Amino acid sequence: MDISKRQLVVALVMLLAFSFVTLQAKNDPDWKENPDVHKTPRGIDSKDNPNAPKKEHFKVEVLALDLQEPMEFCMLPKGKILICERKGGLREYDLLTQKTRLVTTLNVVQNPNKSYSTEGGFIGLAADPNFIQNNWLYFYYSVPSKHDPEKLKIKKMSWLKTDKQANAAKEFNHVNRLSRFTYKNGKIDHSSEVKIIDVATDRYHRTCHEGGSIAFGPDGLLYLSVGDNTNPHGKDAAPMAQKKEYDSRRSAGNSNDLRGSVLRLKLKPEGGYTIPEGNLYKPGTANTRPEIYTKGVRNPYRITVNQKTGTLYWGEISPDKQPTGEEVNQAKKAGFYGWPFVIGPDLRFFYPDKTLVDPDNIINDSPHNTGLKNLPKPISPFFFYTRSCSIIGEVFHHDKGQSEVGLPEHYDNCLFIADWNKGWIKLIRMDENENNLGVENFNLNYKFKNKPIDFFFHNGELYVLEFGKGWFGAKGGRMSKITYSKSFNTIASLEADMRINGMNTKMMGTKLMLNSTCLSCHHGQNKLIGPSFAMVADKYKNNKSALNSLIGKIKNGGAGAWGEIPMPAHPTISDENLKSMVQSILKTKNLASGHQ
Repeated sequence: MDISKRQLVVALVMLLAFSFVTLQAKNDPDWKENPDVHKTPRGIDSKDNPNAPKKEHFKVEVLALDLQEPMEFCMLPKGKILICERKGGLREYDLLTQKTRLVTTLNVVQNPNKSYSTEGGFIGLAADPNFIQNNWLYFYYSVPSKHDPEKLKIKKMSWLKTDKQANAAKEFNHVNRLSRFTYKNGKIDHSSEVKIIDVATDRYHRTCHEGGSIAFGPDGLLYLSVGDNTNPHGKDAAPMAQKKEYDSRRSAGNSNDLRGSVLRLKLKPEGGYTIPEGNLYKPGTANTRPEIYTKGVRNPYRITVNQKTGTLYWGEISPDKQPTGEEVNQAKKAGFYGWPFVIGPDLRFFYPDKTLVDPDNIINDSPHNTGLKNLPKPISPFFFYTRSCSIIGEVFHHDKGQSEVGLPEHYDNCLFIADWNKGWIKLIRMDENENNLGVENFNLNYKFKNKPIDFFFHNGELYVLEFGKGWFGAKGGRMSKITYSKSFNTIASLEADMRINGMNTKMMGTKLMLNSTCLSCHHGQNKLIGPSFAMVADKYKNNKSALNSLIGKIKNGGAGAWGEIPMPAHPTISDENLKSMVQSILKTKNLASGHQ
């Protein structure tokens, strides 16, 4: 591999920077007493539970394809699922018709040059708990400004590189907005928009981390996650530079700023909100915002609320540099979670003056801090693992009245989590008090290669949303459903042709049929003009003469066995190929067993 001079210089600079930070740490007495204070965890401590259902009993079905950077989704009555897409699209999937349609396109800020509002757009969606009665939806989106680059026809961000230009940009009044809309008869009434709250947001100098996830608690309170809105590309893992956009102390560490928080609001029917009891800061407390429930978070990308207990959970996206690690956080009550001063149970960062943060005495002396200077001791994460990209799911509650193919009771009271980068789903088993008993693997014959970004349970069945491959301009966004059955003993390969589900893709006959006309009238599982191959396999499973009989029927054609429509003759297919094709048909697994 050839290495350019520039790459060599960058590598040497990074090595010197790492050596300097390590030297600073080793000269600190805390390093000598506890050398693990700066170490990033290696891997994830999860295990296979011997009592868990076998992977062969799970079925993964792709429901919707070609979604455009989907962000969050929710279930509506009558089998309708709504999906918001970052570029502004709102799509509806109908479980009955199995079709996806574009409902509307929201006017949102996008990232025209990957340096402005890099993660803005249509980023959060939830349905009101009383949707059946009021038809209300909640959107969290980046409101366009008259100063946005696309409106000013600016292609590059060089106009903001000087201090004078950056100071002028402070007056741009950029906001992300939580609003309520009415959704009736499959349409959004844009004139029905009722603003709930605006979050002041920086959009220049490559700021990112917008959060944006929306969830409701069992008491009807609305939770909204808001990222620290900081440029994470500085030299240190924790951005505490003097330059505003590189300083997360101004947002996540600032008690007087809504960013770097999870907000908790009591909504008013006419719009707006009041402050519920138990938030982090009481109304009227100087230099604080009473909307804040949890503070000191970097990018709480997805949140969920246990519908039995009201406990809040979220996945915390971690820094790219050392020390780092993924947090899964739990909040039974309001609290401070440490960013950008600490991460994980005991990893601490350095202030700009190179002194190490003391968790018992955190000082926010940033010139951009408008809140409290002395901050509380941070709460340790519920679970911590090696740096990647944690996505929170939901706490599963088994219900005897759920779908026959819903997840079994084994998973009752487990918090499901995923990883956006690695594509796995795991679960944290909890006791009746929601204590962490350990992390288990959720075994599937499938890996979510297109980046799981959100998931929820409905009627015991697990729905998974995948963002797509890549980040900006991602392709391959889709939605899937996971079901379970005791009698189910195989799984469709979702990366293969869906028409041949249940067939052995390694058999020559299956490969031959992919290049023939067979799949025009027959599929592996679905009855078309003729029977499915699974139906044929079931009918002839105990017939020893079936092989020769079916070869003759395919070669000569016929009618009457499966209906009145005749099957045409196929005289051009050789006897050898016909034999291979029939052998594949007779080996087709019936994937409908237990999954009607």
